[in-house]
Amino acid sequence: MSHGGMAASGSGHAVGFYALDSEGIDAVARFVASGWDLDECVVLVCTRAHRTAVGDLLVSRGYDPVARAGAGRYLVLDAHETLRQLIVEGRIDSEHFMRRVGEVLTKASAAGRPVRAFGEMVALLWADDQVDAAIDLELLWNEILSEHDFSLLCAYPTGALDHAELVDVRRVCELHTDLASTGSPETTGNAASAGGHACSRVYLPTPESVPAARHFVVDVLRSWGHDEVSADAALIVSELATNALHHAASPFRAVVDRRRGRLRIGVEDATRIPLERRQASGDDISGRGVTIVEALSRRWGYSPVPGGKVVWAELSLGPNQSRAC
Repeated sequence: MSHGGMAASGSGHAVGFYALDSEGIDAVARFVASGWDLDECVVLVCTRAHRTAVGDLLVSRGYDPVARAGAGRYLVLDAHETLRQLIVEGRIDSEHFMRRVGEVLTKASAAGRPVRAFGEMVALLWADDQVDAAIDLELLWNEILSEHDFSLLCAYPTGALDHAELVDVRRVCELHTDLASTGSPETTGNAASAGGHACSRVYLPTPESVPAARHFVVDVLRSWGHDEVSADAALIVSELATNALHHAASPFRAVVDRRRGRLRIGVEDATRIPLERRQASGDDISGRGVTIVEALSRRWGYSPVPGGKVVWAELSLGPNQSRAC
């Protein structure tokens, strides 16, 4: 999770997705430290546990959060308590939000310094299955960004997205000016807990997601003992994920499923745009995705799902491996 490519100061609304608490804490600490290095005031709205972890990490890197707070350059709010203040009759109250958050931003900018803020309230709502409320809160952040000059980073744990509807993930992505994720493709695609006959992982519509999905699939197949098909499966998911990014412009879910001697690799996206075969000339360096998938798989196709479609390809498993499925 970086600053999302935003300018050092000025309005901007980035969203970060992190794989593990440790990665998220490191990303938030870097976000805070970067603001201080640029002589900005930082507003942190997060849980007590995360606030403590971020503070400890900053201290280990030579920063003094207490001194920064005393100098008016570090304002910290508890995410649970702030969220309770904003909810009226089970919904985020827009007037409460604009007044409370506006007061904090006015205080942060009082010395004339640029302001950056990190918020975790949307993650709490999402984790509590209050997706509509989380999106309402994102909309309010965008509204207050039009009235106050600051940059904002919101964060969601990726685990909360794996079972979400892709249309909702897409709505979140579309409400932000920048998308950012933490971890290398290897860590983002870690499949240590891949058990049973199927598992999946949701990815953002960013270039880093293609290698992350590839590593995820390979890790799953290795954990299942199917190394013999991992190379073909990796190439297939790369082509399908690239299609989801370039043609559907959508977050996507990579799915690995094995049963009855067959392995199915699928990529679900949040559009109904059908997959089309493109005619690539000899000089083209792209446009051969469907041809590659077709050549590597025993069969392939795509099927509609609520809010989008899934493109899939099947590979055969050897007799020794199929008995384990």
